[in-house]
Amino acid sequence: MRYWKALTFLRLLLPLLLLVSQASTPLMASSKDPHFDYENPIQTDPIRDPQITKVGSTWYMTGTAFPFFDGTAAGPIPGVKLWSSTDLTHWKDLGVLVAPSKDRWYRRRFWAPELFPYKGKWYLTFSCPFGETPDSPESIALAVADTITGPYKVLTEDKPLTEGNGATLFQDDDGKVYLFRDGVTATLVDLPNAVPIGQPFPVIQPGADGAWDGPAKGGPSVGLEGPTVMKHGRSYILLYSSWGRGYEVGEATADTITGPWRKSRSNPIYGAQDEEWAKIYKHAYTQKSDVPYGQLGHGSPFIGPDGDLWFGCHGYLKGKGQLPHLVITPMRIDHDQVKMVVTWTPQVLFYPKKFHVRPTDTRLASPDLATLADQ
Repeated sequence: MRYWKALTFLRLLLPLLLLVSQASTPLMASSKDPHFDYENPIQTDPIRDPQITKVGSTWYMTGTAFPFFDGTAAGPIPGVKLWSSTDLTHWKDLGVLVAPSKDRWYRRRFWAPELFPYKGKWYLTFSCPFGETPDSPESIALAVADTITGPYKVLTEDKPLTEGNGATLFQDDDGKVYLFRDGVTATLVDLPNAVPIGQPFPVIQPGADGAWDGPAKGGPSVGLEGPTVMKHGRSYILLYSSWGRGYEVGEATADTITGPWRKSRSNPIYGAQDEEWAKIYKHAYTQKSDVPYGQLGHGSPFIGPDGDLWFGCHGYLKGKGQLPHLVITPMRIDHDQVKMVVTWTPQVLFYPKKFHVRPTDTRLASPDLATLADQ
């Protein structure tokens, strides 16, 4: 009797188990699901301060091109360059967008260029010394083109748009465009006419003495650079970099574009430390011994192979003579807190199409970028 009761119970339970199994199957990744394989650092041409933009099925990348400084044995400064890729791991050199000009102020050390889509045009910012020597103050130039690949016309041939380095552009919901730069400060700008509007306003300041993004007691000054801005829901998110003990990334948030901005208690949220730099700047070196990087930072978000947000920056491996290369990682945002993981081993990302949702334009720096991503 007990045998038959047990058998009857199993016969009733079996269909339920099958339903649970069938319902769970689609959630499990398989070799048939779309996936993306990569290993950091990506073996690109040497590059600092990369910015990646996806248009259709192609990713485009610009950044500080090698050689980074004037007067080195590596050769002349190339200007602003552009690369393209269909898989994020193999990059094609598309040439120079803006070359150094002996007759213009932008002729040395082209740093941290970025591309920005706005009202059917592509705008390009980059920084060069404004003066007769490579050590003259960095200033920001602006160029425009009908397509991302150019040709580009420099709108600020006679004088810079504004002072500063590492510019990034952000369009708010009301259509206004802001330029953020090192410091970190920001300025409202008129892109078509290439003029700033009003006075710059402060965003964040270096940390207090001893903070990772501030000067240590008795140590050299520490700066903030590489800003990038996006909107997530109702919150504005700023990512920035600092070099107090290598190169690391911090986050700040605000309820309005003009602030006040609040630094995350989880800072730094990403990056790498260099033991020699930590000694020079008198900071504590706290990095685990297995991390092979000495620097990770100055990057920006982009739409990745899964249609979600990723972060691309430059990374230096430890050791003398190392050159920087592209490093990429998925970016997740949880209650306005950006989360990213440092990797240096082979990675495989599965993203079943059935369960993937493309991010909306409120999570991106520009509504135009979301539109372009869906082309």
